[in-house]
Amino acid sequence: MTRKKIDYSLAKKISQNAALTEQIQAVEKNPDVVIEIPLSKLQANPYQPRIEMEPIALKELADSIEQNGLLQPIVVSKDNDVLTIIAGHRRFEAHKLLEKEFIKAVVMDKVVHAQLALLPLVENLQRSEMNPIENAIAFKKILEDKIVETQNDLAEAIGVSKSWLSKTLSVLRLPSSLLDKIKADKYSDITVLSSLNKVNSDLVEKLYMQIKTLSRTDALETIKKALSKPAKPKDRVEVSKNKIVINTLGLKADKKEKVESLISQIKELIGE
Repeated sequence: MTRKKIDYSLAKKISQNAALTEQIQAVEKNPDVVIEIPLSKLQANPYQPRIEMEPIALKELADSIEQNGLLQPIVVSKDNDVLTIIAGHRRFEAHKLLEKEFIKAVVMDKVVHAQLALLPLVENLQRSEMNPIENAIAFKKILEDKIVETQNDLAEAIGVSKSWLSKTLSVLRLPSSLLDKIKADKYSDITVLSSLNKVNSDLVEKLYMQIKTLSRTDALETIKKALSKPAKPKDRVEVSKNKIVINTLGLKADKKEKVESLISQIKELIGE
């Protein structure tokens, strides 16, 4: 998917200041503002979308930092004595892996709540390996916490289409056991995953296993065919005190013929 250029106008309206990214770019050009901060003083951004980190990728980043040093400082916000990571969560975790005590950082003052939520979300959306489930959880939290009022506002702020955002949020309606499989498989086609919401919950995991290696076109066609099949009734035979009802809807022709033959035999037996 080709994303629009990110629009920070919403963040500007909220903060009445320059967009946070512009502030960061300005201070990063000035080496005098980079300081070393104890890792123990830093706390994670509660809106950080990257919920899970690949151990191998994190180890590779740590090895690179060990060999070449930290090429880009992390960015943190300061609210009284609380330091919160805005950008650079993976670099922070890599330093912990290396058992380092300090990390180079740029400290930003007066970062508003909305900016604290939106910037790491935008940063992570630029990473092609981001799991759609992690994105969806982050979007949902921002909306639930009223950082922005509507999905339209959020889509505008982070530079994605309303339809893409809606499809991403819909992924969270899938069964939790299926979400675990999707994360493990690193499957990321939002259009296919949102279409799976239309499938009966009893069948959706089995169908996902069939389509996860297919192209988008073939996967959507397979889902379409599955949806076009008539639902199989749970109870084909209903027995009441004076009546027996047999539902033959959806039965194959040979089975239906056998049922009709048995009905004829029953009629003969009771003399009808």
